Amino acid sequence: MNAVKLTISVSPVLVKKGKRIAEKRSRSLSALISNFLENLEEPVNSSTGLTPQIEQMCGAYRLPEGKGEGDIRFNSLIKKHLHV
Repeated sequence: MNAVKLTISVSPVLVKKGKRIAEKRSRSLSALISNFLENLEEPVNSSTGLTPQIEQMCGAYRLPEGKGEGDIRFNSLIKKHLHV
């Protein structure tokens, strides 16, 4: 990738915050901002309200035969709260 230098005006507080977050993720502030901008360019499907990345994940999990989403959710809540 050919990088182009860009000068932007950002408050000192945001610069410190950005550098702190970038350091925690072992990335540069430039890489953090580039990644953010790359994710912004993904168009949202107007009919579903989902980005293409999320749409690709839809349907990746197949429910067991005869089970609906409500069944799965109910069973998960039972296990979580009743420790079954």
